[in-house]
Amino acid sequence: MNGMAPGELDSARLRRDLSLLLRRRLTLYAGIGAAGFTVLLSVLAATTAPGRATPPATTPAAADPTANPEQQPLQQQPSFVLPVQAPQNGSSGGPVAISGGS
Repeated sequence: MNGMAPGELDSARLRRDLSLLLRRRLTLYAGIGAAGFTVLLSVLAATTAPGRATPPATTPAAADPTANPEQQPLQQQPSFVLPVQAPQNGSSGGPVAISGGS
């Protein structure tokens, strides 16, 4: 800095300030672009969710339960109730405390 004239020092400061301003603008534009791209992808993902893209062409005919009384109707949805099993070791099924470690 000792060898620089006052005009050169002002020029260097001006270049530095303009460079920082350019970087600030680029950072702002990149952030706005990333937010817009995120919104675009989320809208695209929400509108193309599996099972919602196209409605079924024809609806299947309902089975007549009186036509074949021996045939059980099929369940359309899985059951969320799990069957209860008796304990295999013959104990009463009470809580068991396990300790260990050091």
